Amino acid sequence: MGDSAPAIEGSTRHYRPGEHSHNRKRRCDSAATQRSGLRRIQTFLLILGLFGVGYYGYTLCDRYVYQAYENWAFNEQIAGHGSVGFRDYLRAQTPLGAIMAARVTARPKPVSKPAAPPTTAAIPPPEGALLGRLGIERLHVSAIVRQGVDTKMLAVAVGHVPSTALPGHPGNFAIAAHRDTLFRALKDIKKGDLVTFQSTNGTYTYQVLTTKIVKPTDVSVLSSNGGGLIPGINGARDNLLTMITCYPFNYVGSAPKRFIVEAKLVPGDANSKAAMDEATHTSSQANSATSGSSTVGQP
Repeated sequence: MGDSAPAIEGSTRHYRPGEHSHNRKRRCDSAATQRSGLRRIQTFLLILGLFGVGYYGYTLCDRYVYQAYENWAFNEQIAGHGSVGFRDYLRAQTPLGAIMAARVTARPKPVSKPAAPPTTAAIPPPEGALLGRLGIERLHVSAIVRQGVDTKMLAVAVGHVPSTALPGHPGNFAIAAHRDTLFRALKDIKKGDLVTFQSTNGTYTYQVLTTKIVKPTDVSVLSSNGGGLIPGINGARDNLLTMITCYPFNYVGSAPKRFIVEAKLVPGDANSKAAMDEATHTSSQANSATSGSSTVGQP
């Protein structure tokens, strides 16, 4: 008798304003749509992030493998082992050598040799040609240098500016590389640091004398006297090395300036001095042979 009456099936339930079943359904559908959209955005950003990390890793590996192989091939060339290919590198430097059943003989460590005189006046090498190896021992820099400064070349190597002198010839040997890869260590370069350039003709040693920050439009640093950054330089007689990279080093995006390092051939260095003297002699002979001409080829 005292119990409350049971609820009658089908009785109408009263909802507070905004809580009607139709409103709840619309709210649930809207929330589900939002969650689905967020999941799609999260998935897209995840894929984009993985792609970015993968591409960055690919560029690092590509440059590392390229430099490792080119350094090994350059050592083989200096040691007099003739032409070698990437298959030879895999046999000699990786476990694939055992799989490929290749017997690899011990290679003697390459040593510097006195620079050999060029047989003719300097002729610009073809685009992509191997010129040698740059080294800065204090900064632990060792990089292959090739002819050309296009985007593809600078992605994997240091590039030689084609309009400038070749190593071993009087003038300004200008090279460039990216500030976040092979020339990253230039941010710590100091006056007096020694820079070596090793070619198949011998080794040249330069000493850093000055640095400067310039605008990208300032191409005077490519002239034979290096733009006059080092007082008393004679482009027809002296042997300069100019290293160029972007600045600031920690700038995000396309850097607005250029960082210039200029070095001069070390006086009294046997290999470097011999190379410069021979190159000067050869260039003088070439100029004498073409004395009747109004133009003289670049040394």
